[in-house]
Amino acid sequence: MSKQKLKEIYEFDYVPEDGDIYPLHEWFNTILEKTEDELTIADVCRMLRQRMCSKCAMERAVEILRKDPFAGEIYDGQLMSTLYGAKEKYLCLFYGELRPIIVDAELKAIGRTWQSEDEKKEYLKIAAAFRQKIDEASN
Repeated sequence: MSKQKLKEIYEFDYVPEDGDIYPLHEWFNTILEKTEDELTIADVCRMLRQRMCSKCAMERAVEILRKDPFAGEIYDGQLMSTLYGAKEKYLCLFYGELRPIIVDAELKAIGRTWQSEDEKKEYLKIAAAFRQKIDEASN
């Protein structure tokens, strides 16, 4: 991953702080000062939801999911769930890397201790749908 700050990579300008500054603007200005490696799970999830720097966010998401397929800031599996709903234009570029991560995650999820059975079912449902999406795109 690049050691340049997102501001340098994408040539974005800061949102000016003249008058009202909104939480989204404040967050945007903060991530401009980060390198790709410094992006947190929360940053990546928000970038994916906002459809901002999607390819960069997906690269970081795949890197995080390789280490922890249950990564999440608010709940276990949040990153995978958010990535599943990301912009397809870029997401399909990562299918080859994601499929083995998802297959492995499904196996680990079955024997994992969850806070609730519903949380486990929801995670497995997203993982299966994600795997199916990838498989259908490959055919």
